[in-house]
Amino acid sequence: MEKAVVERLRTFGINEMEARLYFTLLNRGAETAGELVDETGVARADVYKALNGLFEKGMIEESAEGPTRYCAVPIEAALDVAVMKQAYHLRQMERSKQELVELVNRQVLAEPSEATFAVFK
Repeated sequence: MEKAVVERLRTFGINEMEARLYFTLLNRGAETAGELVDETGVARADVYKALNGLFEKGMIEESAEGPTRYCAVPIEAALDVAVMKQAYHLRQMERSKQELVELVNRQVLAEPSEATFAVFK
């Protein structure tokens, strides 16, 4: 079951380590980085790197008091954030595509070069 969940989570823009830690936090609740290291057997530096990635993606929350505990955002909310980010990036790409097409078309039509014609000979 965990493997299937991890594979599906990866389609939402997170790496395998982030997916594994997120799934662990969903199952276990709030945990410290040390507890995650003990439970997963993953190196501390890798756990912190994955936790930072999850936090930046809005998939986990950190406690304000020490020791810092990490808690998974409910799965539907976390995936909604991932989908919204991907939709934003797609809109940005579409705008950039339109701008690039217009820019290239203006330049090619305004300044046809010998190199452009040489390709078609």
